Amino acid sequence: MKRQRKTLVDRLEQSGKEYATYLLQHSVDELLSKPSPTEWSIHQVAAHMRDTDQFAFLVRVERLLKENDPAFANFDQDTYWASHPYSPAEPIKKIVADLLAARRKMVRLIRAAPDAAWKRTGIHSAYGKVSLDWVAMHCYHHTLEHTAQSGYVLEKELLKSLNR
Repeated sequence: MKRQRKTLVDRLEQSGKEYATYLLQHSVDELLSKPSPTEWSIHQVAAHMRDTDQFAFLVRVERLLKENDPAFANFDQDTYWASHPYSPAEPIKKIVADLLAARRKMVRLIRAAPDAAWKRTGIHSAYGKVSLDWVAMHCYHHTLEHTAQSGYVLEKELLKSLNR
């Protein structure tokens, strides 16, 4: 595996662990509190991350490794939750465990992929032609986005406690 790809896969693996660490630092109130009525809570975002890792990113990796020119639909969380309802009562430890299991499997598959697999492509309904590189990078950036979101909540709570 090329050095650049190895670095990406290492970051993908580590980012999942870092996100999980942030999630487990939140109180139940922080997890379930919504920044506004139209925004998701940290708990909902965590369920979304688990769902996208399990049912979008991991599936895309598996299909890119097994199929020629697979077609990928855009993952729509609201559509998914219509048939698999979100529950604020689901323990965060279960969400984190499911997320990390999917991420470990995805990283294991990517690390084992032969060089030729990195040249395989599929067609994504929103992005067009995509590759294993792109799926790994997109998953990594998705994780960074939501890690920052969780981290900002922790920063805000820390500032509140310091300024009481």
